[in-house]
Parts: sequence; C-alpha cells; structure tokens
Amino acid sequence: MNLAALDVDGTLYEGTLGFSLLDELRASGLVSAHAVQNVRDAMREHRGAGGRFRDTTDLTSDAYAHAVGGVRHEDAVRASHTAWRRVRHRLLASSAPLVESLRRNGFTPVLMSGSPQEMIDRIADELGVAHRIGMRLATGADSAYTHRFLTLPAVPEVKAALFRALAARLGGDVRAALAVGNSASDHALLDAVGHPVAFEPDDALRALARNGGWTIADRHDLLPLVDALTGPRRLPPAPRSAVLLPSSKTSERNLHAHSS
Repeated sequence: MNLAALDVDGTLYEGTLGFSLLDELRASGLVSAHAVQNVRDAMREHRGAGGRFRDTTDLTSDAYAHAVGGVRHEDAVRASHTAWRRVRHRLLASSAPLVESLRRNGFTPVLMSGSPQEMIDRIADELGVAHRIGMRLATGADSAYTHRFLTLPAVPEVKAALFRALAARLGGDVRAALAVGNSASDHALLDAVGHPVAFEPDDALRALARNGGWTIADRHDLLPLVDALTGPRRLPPAPRSAVLLPSSKTSERNLHAHSS
C-alpha cells in the first residue's frame, strides 16, 4: 500500500484548527477565557521559537491539556461539529483536489496533526479520509479529559513514529511514502519518507528542505509537483542527503505520549 501523510494546520487548513474547538468550548462555558488565552500565548511563543521549537512544545500541549481538563469527551465532540461548520471555509482550495489526486494515483491519504483529534475527525470526514491521527487526551471514568496524552503528534519524533506504526499495520512502505508538511515540527516525518514535500515552509523547515533536497511547494504548484511524485510516471524516491535535524532533547513524557 502506498501512503501519503498530510499535515493539517497550515497545509490543508489556513490557521490552527485546534483554536476553533477551544473558542467553541469557551462560548459554551466549558472552558475559561483565561485558559484559552494561555494556549494562544503558548502557541505564539512556539511559532516564534524557530530552532528552539521543541523547547516550547511541552508548554503548548500542557496549556491545552489544562484548558480542556474536566471537559467531557462527548461535549468536545459536539462542540467540534459546531466549530467546523464555522471555520470550514478556511480549508485551502488545494486540499480536496490534493486528496483526490493522491487517490487517483494509488496513494492512501493519512491526516496527521498536533491539533485535537475531535477537529481532525471533522476535516477528515469533510475530505473523506479514513486514516486520521490527531492529539488525543485520556479520559477518566466520567468520560472527562485528564491531563494525560494518548497521542501527541506535535512532537516530531512521535509524529514520525505514529506514521511508521500505521504503515506497518497497513502493510505500507515508509520509504516509498509521500509526506507534506509546513513547519519544523514535520521534519522527522518528512525525513522518514521517500517523497518529502515542504509546503510553504517556515524558515526552519525551508533550511532543512534545501539541505535535504526535498521538494518545496506552495498552494499554486503543489498539485502538479505531487502528481509528478505519485503519478503513473512517478519519480523514484529522492536520494537521501544528510539532514541536520534540531538536536534539542525531547522529554520522556512526550517520547511515550504516543502509546495508548
């Protein structure tokens, strides 16, 4: 099976999808405005961290977990449907054609994102994508969210490990797979596949892409470039150059966050 891993925030969707869920939960009185602002502040610092992005990943994910702690899963799912109806216009025009092109060329799309699973399910349903992996929190006996993560794809190595595990389960070859991402948090996933595509990358990812000889695309040329990589006359996997990945240490909590 040929697989194509697609990042969501900034790649298929304009912005950060998780904020729409937080805003809806706040409007419903289930999350405080102060907690939502804490998440936004942490994310702002994370986006500006550049090569230090790993150092801020824990702060951002912890802020989200504390914001929604105690919210019942079914309430979050209900809020995600309302939130998606409000923000679905921010789905990039290239997203649906990209998914259809991949399917036409024999690739199975997989959505992978550090945004909440509840919202990743909504965009995956919209695009008709069966395989979707987002951030998931454990729940207690009352179905309310705890602060323990079941999956945390915002951590680069965790995102890559989750994709490898899915590929093994589906019988896919990671070295023949395609991946599309836009930020430094996607670097480990892009480095793992045979066809890495940096989509409108931030400065840190652009430097890695140039060093590794990866395809760099924007919303205007993404479709023809991906079609060249996956179509009937597809190009062979790119020769692997040495990519100097960020060396900051990932916390032990996050290294094990993907185990459920």
